[in-house]
Amino acid sequence: MCLLIAVLLSVPVGGQVDPTQARITLQPPWTSMFPEETITLWCEGPHLPGDSSTQWFLNGTAIQTSTPRYSISSASASDAGEYRCQTGLSEPSDPIQLEIHRDWLLLQVSRRVLMEGESLALRCHGWKNKLVYNVLFYQNGKTFKFLPWNSEFTILKTSVNHNGIYHCSGMGWHRYTSAGVSVTVKELFTPPVLTASLVSPLLEGTQVNLSCETTLLPQRPALQLYFSFFLGNKTLRARSTSTKYQILAARREDSGSYWCEAATEDGNILKRSPELELQVLGLQSPISVWFKVLYYPAMGIIFIVDTFLCTLVHRELQRKKKWNLEICLDSDPWKKVTSDLQKDRYLEGKLKSPEQEQPQEKTHQKKPQEGEQQ
Repeated sequence: MCLLIAVLLSVPVGGQVDPTQARITLQPPWTSMFPEETITLWCEGPHLPGDSSTQWFLNGTAIQTSTPRYSISSASASDAGEYRCQTGLSEPSDPIQLEIHRDWLLLQVSRRVLMEGESLALRCHGWKNKLVYNVLFYQNGKTFKFLPWNSEFTILKTSVNHNGIYHCSGMGWHRYTSAGVSVTVKELFTPPVLTASLVSPLLEGTQVNLSCETTLLPQRPALQLYFSFFLGNKTLRARSTSTKYQILAARREDSGSYWCEAATEDGNILKRSPELELQVLGLQSPISVWFKVLYYPAMGIIFIVDTFLCTLVHRELQRKKKWNLEICLDSDPWKKVTSDLQKDRYLEGKLKSPEQEQPQEKTHQKKPQEGEQQ
């Protein structure tokens, strides 16, 4: 079982590995152990012709061992620390932290810091290899795996969702619980983002450039990614090293939801971008364009003129109502008048006129009598 785990852990993530950097593998693959247990460290890297010597370092100090293999037959507290190795033509390896613990139950992990896509092995290990059963594995305090008779479990492909604090519990004489172990999974590359050279909506016939952008982990600058482009469920281009896709002359049927995908060479890690909505508008005929250019301004002018004329008419009617209401008082008494007020004044005048006429008649009658007396 330990040999199988060691083989899984030796597979490079993404199908690529830096050929100039040395690499340490462990057998068994655990970075923590009990005292008096045995472990072997192997250093892999390019060598000079005829020279297979290897340099080992513990906490930055060279160890008096020049072979690719470094064995610890009975571990003690002095063996704990940070290990590195280097071959004749390699760069120093990434560090491996080896820990020695004294407890009833120990959660062993194959690596505390790893790249996404790499496998992570966990083992709930009892003191002096005591049998442990009904094992529970926890991540950040929540149970995620139960093994009734086995105490080892492997996550074949890790992601950033596997970051956290792990511990385990198991039955022996009693139910024991291990201490927590921190595991960090580094992201090889960020989720891609799809961008367009022009803002939607687009006119038919326009050239559009799509770009699928992502950022590589600084420790893997030479990692080769492959990009695919999609329109809905339709594949536009699959697995290309280019991050660009060009639409030479957009058409109406090119409207829709675009997205892209970035993947490692072996396809072990694959990430999808959010969707980008593009709308392509059809070209308009010159007649319809000129119609819109002339129609809307003309309608605006008509509206303004109409409003102006209505205002003038309204003001004229108001002025006539107040000042130009005339009536001819010498006309037929039953002649229709244009105002109730004028009608009242007219009737009042007619009532007063007989009273004024009677004194005049009396005067005319008296004058002849006086002439007769003379």
